[in-house]
Parts: sequence; C-alpha cells; structure tokens
Amino acid sequence: MSPADRQSYRRRKIGVALRQFREARGWTQDAAARRLDRSQASLSAYENGHRAIRPRDLEQILDRYGVRDVQQRQQLMDLAAQGRRDGWWHSFEERQDPTVVDFASLEADASRIRSLELHLVPGLLQTESYARVLLGSYDGVLDEPHDVESSLQFRLNRQRVLRGDDPPRVEWVIGEAALHLRVGGLEVMREQIGALREASQLPHVDLRVLPFTAGSHPGVDGPFSIIDVVPDELMQVVAVHSLSRSWYIDDPSNVGTYVRVFKKLQSLALSRSDSCERLDQIASEK
Repeated sequence: MSPADRQSYRRRKIGVALRQFREARGWTQDAAARRLDRSQASLSAYENGHRAIRPRDLEQILDRYGVRDVQQRQQLMDLAAQGRRDGWWHSFEERQDPTVVDFASLEADASRIRSLELHLVPGLLQTESYARVLLGSYDGVLDEPHDVESSLQFRLNRQRVLRGDDPPRVEWVIGEAALHLRVGGLEVMREQIGALREASQLPHVDLRVLPFTAGSHPGVDGPFSIIDVVPDELMQVVAVHSLSRSWYIDDPSNVGTYVRVFKKLQSLALSRSDSCERLDQIASEK
C-alpha cells in the first residue's frame, strides 16, 4: 500500500463524517456519487479513509450534503488542509509504523498537547543517548525488524515541535519513577535530567513531577496524550499507546474523562517550581 493510500486519523475522521452525512440523506454510495459527479470508488475511498481529500472537493461535497453547521464544516476543512501538508515525517513512511508517523503529524499540527508518562521520559524530551538505549532494548523481542537508527532519527525529528516558530502549549505530568529508572547508566541519566530541567524553562512548557508520595491516582492505567487537533479545543483526540498497538479516542464524553484525569494528576503533582527543585535534587544524587 502506498503512503497516499494509507489511513490516518484525519482521513478516518473525515470519512466517518462523510458517510454519516450521506446516510442522513438516505443516499446509497452509488446514488451519492452520481449527484456529486464522482465515481463510486473515489467516494468509497474517502469514506474508508484510504484517500486524502482536497479541501475544495470536501467543501463541494459538504454543500451537496446540505451541511450548514459552521463549526462542523470548519473542523473538517481544517483536517483536510492539515492532511495535505508536506512534513518531515513523510520521509519516514516506509520505515516506521504508520500509526507512529500519523501521531507525529498530529503533534506537529497541535495547538496544545497534554501527556502523562509514568515510567519513561516522554519522547519529545528524550536526549539522543537516552533514546538510543531505550530503543535498543526492543531488539530481539519485536515481530517486525527494528531499525534503531531510523527510529532514533524519527524520535529526534519529532522534537522539532518544541523549538518551532509557533510551538504548541505542552503540559506534562511525569512520574517520579521515570527519573530514577537507570536507562543507560548514571551519565545518560544526568544528561537526561539536565535536558528536562532545560525544557521546563521554555515559556510554552508546563512540566510537573508526580511524586511517589502522591500514592494512588487516576492515571495508574498508563500513559496517554490529549491533542488539540484544531485550535481553541474545537476538536480533541486522546492517543493511547501500548507495546503492540496504538489507538485514538475522540468521542467527546470519553475525551472529557481523560481531560478530568489529567487535571486531577496536575493537582497531585508538584508545582512547576517544586518540580524543578525535585529534578535538581535527583540530579545531585546521581
């Protein structure tokens, strides 16, 4: 399957909406295709998320379907425009898992990112040495061949989002365990904690440490990221990653649960200034 035919979150989101609009009018795909002056195959590809749609084509389809909700139209138009942008991640599409590449593209277009990490330093904050050791630990246990160097370069490229001209607002809650896990030894961890300390000073970054003393908390099920896909929180998606798969959650009620959990975790975490002091303390102990 070529990169142009691969599904992505944006394409799936647009496709589901188009199918719902068509079905609301009681049209079959074949009938809709005739009214839209398109082939049934192309309409099917849009609805299944296998083909990117040009904003002008999307606008025409929305007009024919009678979609008048301004906010709904703008959300879909934003997704269509984002999905057609060139980005550094496209050069990795043949070398990295498609879901990982898709996630990086969402990060790059996000206006706000909120993430929980309990046991590892977040990928956007990992030093090259830390990331290399961590990625190397998967050798021999994954079903697919694992190119450490390609994965490393991909991860380092993701970090561009923090240093761009218009970076998103990024908020992290990082478990204290991540700061004590000796990935690569003392020198690697000293460098990594120093990088966290430096990143915490960026004006668009809110980094907080969740201390061991916080006890039981609503984030024990594992890490997640909340991404504002379009500005002003008009569309949000939760990304959940595991060893074998990743998935997105965008039902508003479910997203709302994650938002409340993250807010609770921030209240249990150390303040920004106290988190910096904890980083300094841990660094001095290593």
